Amino acid sequence: MPAKSQIAPPRASRRAIALSVLVAFALLPVVATAAAGSHVLYKCVDRAGVVSIQSNACPAGATTSWRRDATPDAPPTPEQAAQAEARKLRDQQSVRELSAQVQRQLKEERDGQALAQKDADLPPPPAAAATPNPDLQACQDAQAFANQVRDKDWLGLSEEQVRRLYAWVAQQCKVPSSG
Repeated sequence: MPAKSQIAPPRASRRAIALSVLVAFALLPVVATAAAGSHVLYKCVDRAGVVSIQSNACPAGATTSWRRDATPDAPPTPEQAAQAEARKLRDQQSVRELSAQVQRQLKEERDGQALAQKDADLPPPPAAAATPNPDLQACQDAQAFANQVRDKDWLGLSEEQVRRLYAWVAQQCKVPSSG
């Protein structure tokens, strides 16, 4: 007869142990994901009034001013990225077309003024006295602003923000219909 320490556990106990091990292994990815996926920021103020924002809980002696979820947004799906890129390209094309239309209108106005000056046989007015077309000025200002914003990569504009920027420029550059 085997010694007591060598006696095998009953079959039901072996099943319970195997089931416990199986459950532990099944839950391991969930626990690891929860620990790795916790993106929390803490704003801490120490006794000297020094403020820090950190990803770990505030140390002893510091006060937690706030605790915020900092989980990053899910990346766009390939379909969403393709739609955003298509929108961006459409908006850019619209701005180019409207800018070309404004430039043509400006050229026509200049050509018309030059022709009128020749017909009237008057000297052309000084350049400083020329009053710019307010609609054209608004369009040019909007384009300049959009170019400055696009040059600032650190702003990190979302696709939606870029789309809205292009739409705003297009709105500023619309030529009022005459009639």
